[in-house]
Amino acid sequence: MNLFECIRLALDSIKANKLRSVLTMLGIIIGISSVITITTIGNSLQKTISSTLTSLGGTNLITAYVNAVIPDDVDYDTWEYPDMTTDDMLQYEDLMAYKEAFGDKVKSVIANIGLGSGTVDGEETVNVNTMGTTPGMLDANKLTLIEGRDISEKDNEQEKATAVVSDLFVKYACDGNSPIGKQISISLSDGSVLKVYVVGVYQYDKVKLGGGNTKVAEKDISTPVYIPFTYAADQVDDPAMAAIQYFNVLAGEGTDPTQLAQDTTSYFAEHKYKEDTAWEVQCHDMASELGVINTVLKVITIAISVIAAISLIVGGVGVMNIMLVSVVERTREIGIRKALGAKNRGIHLQFLTESVVICLIGGIIGILLGIFNGFLLSKVAVMLIKNFASDIGSMLTVSVSPSLTAIIVSVIFSMLTGIVFGSYPAKRAARMSPIDALRYE
Repeated sequence: MNLFECIRLALDSIKANKLRSVLTMLGIIIGISSVITITTIGNSLQKTISSTLTSLGGTNLITAYVNAVIPDDVDYDTWEYPDMTTDDMLQYEDLMAYKEAFGDKVKSVIANIGLGSGTVDGEETVNVNTMGTTPGMLDANKLTLIEGRDISEKDNEQEKATAVVSDLFVKYACDGNSPIGKQISISLSDGSVLKVYVVGVYQYDKVKLGGGNTKVAEKDISTPVYIPFTYAADQVDDPAMAAIQYFNVLAGEGTDPTQLAQDTTSYFAEHKYKEDTAWEVQCHDMASELGVINTVLKVITIAISVIAAISLIVGGVGVMNIMLVSVVERTREIGIRKALGAKNRGIHLQFLTESVVICLIGGIIGILLGIFNGFLLSKVAVMLIKNFASDIGSMLTVSVSPSLTAIIVSVIFSMLTGIVFGSYPAKRAARMSPIDALRYE
């Protein structure tokens, strides 16, 4: 008897005992579907977090800030955080020297000066949030430039009165007409007025710029207007406002962000804080943070999957029990086949194949059910996040992705379950004496 004949007989046996076969498969279905559901949710969370972080800045983004050096033997009961002065913070020149020192390893260094809210009188009065910035702000925030250009290094070097505005600004302040090359007057909340020339227009994204699911009417949204950092610095009276404590770095193509983060800390320790050892530049790169998150999710997913897989043992015991019942029910059939010349090996293969087919069908059903459950639960989880935490939910880039590895392992595990728990009943059937089998009533 060949393998294909054994598979045909196994399918015939399953069809002849549909209800019993389904109940036998139930333990396998539950076990496999639980594992696939959990791994699908875990995999989907990893992909969702990764794609969301990428859309908000990418894994080549490094967040850096000036912070106090905490001694290794610190006693938090007595240690006090030192007062930070303007001299302890970084200046625009420090960042430009850093960028020049690292060359192509650094694509851009982004720092901001907030000049506060203001209004621009055009076709309609629109609200704006004026922000001085170094080149690369649009790249760092993954904003799309739809007309003109971004703030350039030359703008900062020459302290030019240039500006990049949003498409919403153009829609309401300029009645949709191109503002490139035109001068606008920004009335700030402190009473001062900035006259700048528009050089670029970007597409406003309320998610990336913190708008979330706000209920504010579109024309009343305060959109950022970006001007050169150095020009903005000239508009403030307090030098501390032009000092830099926080900045971002975009790693250049082919540069390892984790290594660049370490090199950035070392650079400023050598060139800025060699004498002032109370302070340092600390860096966090998205790539490392994403790696930690993915590792934690993988460990949790595997741990829960192992627990869920225990039900496969219960399912395997159920398969063994039914196969033993099947052997007893088909005792006379076994006796007749042996009397007609069937070999022990053929009998063994027949019952073992039936056990494997039952487990494999159960495994396939479990995989399909698990993928559906994982897809459904992932969608429900995101929906709940969006309903109860709209600002976070609006940033999510949902990606439901079943684990191919888990699917392949589940198929193999289903077959192994059939082999392991079907071996004893198959061996018992093969060893049965044809004389005793024919006498069985």
